[in-house]
Formats: sequence, C-alpha cells, structure tokens
Amino acid sequence: MKNILVITISIAALTQASFGNLKIPRSVFKMTDLEAAKTKAIENEKPLIFVYTDPGTT
Repeated sequence: MKNILVITISIAALTQASFGNLKIPRSVFKMTDLEAAKTKAIENEKPLIFVYTDPGTT
C-alpha cells in the first residue's frame, strides 16, 4: 500500500513539473488562419501549439 502511495505522489509531482514551463497564449488562430499563425510564430521565434477543440462547447 505504501508503494502505491509513493508511486502516485511521484507521478503527480513529475507531471506537475513537466507542465511548469508551458505557457499557452490567450490569442487563438483558427485553422483558416494557419498561415498568419506560422508567420507570427516565425517572427517571435516561438513554436506552434495545436489544441483541437469543439468551438461550440465551453
């Protein structure tokens, strides 16, 4: 039982640490604006991040 608890806490800590430096900007481009997103990413020397979602949901 102690092993399971230690493993769970370790995984939770590692998961939290891995997302620590990920910052998603508030600006969003739709797939129709992909070229503009690429241009902005190149200008700012930043990677593109794709998040697939249904815009009709909240």
